[in-house]
Amino acid sequence: MPDAERSSIEIKVLLKNLDPTKPSIKHKDRLRRLNKFRNYVTAKPPPEFYDDDYPLMLLGSESPTAMEDEDLSNMTLYGLLRAAGCPSTDHKDSLKRSARPTISLLRYLCLEFEASSSNVNNIMGEMNGFAAALCALNVPQLRTLRLEIHIGKGDNESGSRGGSKDDACHLLALILARHTDTDYETLKPLEVQIFLPESRSQAEFETWLGETASPDVRKAVKDNMALAENGGIGKLGVGFGGGKTAA
Repeated sequence: MPDAERSSIEIKVLLKNLDPTKPSIKHKDRLRRLNKFRNYVTAKPPPEFYDDDYPLMLLGSESPTAMEDEDLSNMTLYGLLRAAGCPSTDHKDSLKRSARPTISLLRYLCLEFEASSSNVNNIMGEMNGFAAALCALNVPQLRTLRLEIHIGKGDNESGSRGGSKDDACHLLALILARHTDTDYETLKPLEVQIFLPESRSQAEFETWLGETASPDVRKAVKDNMALAENGGIGKLGVGFGGGKTAA
């Protein structure tokens, strides 16, 4: 079968197995499926994807792809954003253990998939289909990631219910530096407070930016936040380091 057709099947199998409401799907099952999909996308050469599969991967059943397809509309597909921000049922202000490997996969897809070794995590470079689709989502959709928990409580422990701070900071920097309207072109800046309402989490992210992000990323984030505060908009590419590939 065509490579992109297989990718569509792999996505559907993964998202069906991320559903936390199914008692038959345990943490180990979700982890196994996440690892299997990661092995699939890290193969050389990398697999191809249909344009419609980028938002499907991120939003699952809530994506236009699923809602407009009769077969997909009858499936329960748990998108990566919801799975990465899925709250724990037993621990207050915490996430399911599978949220950490899920957001790690999301970061890989947005910032490492198809990237050359010298271009990994290049937030200001040319965006692949996953990154472009992520940056064109609206605020309610993006907030399902629960970045405030990942950044405010995440650490480097593999079993952490606080998620992954580093992965979340990379994705937040990408969103703040490159967020667009749904046309994938018109810059639509956002304020960090939308995702991190608490000053402590904002400070964590600011520290990460200063220690990890490149100067051009720090400048883009700062400039866009200033634009967002003033209600300004602009065109993608103005003052930025690269173009994009529309999903």
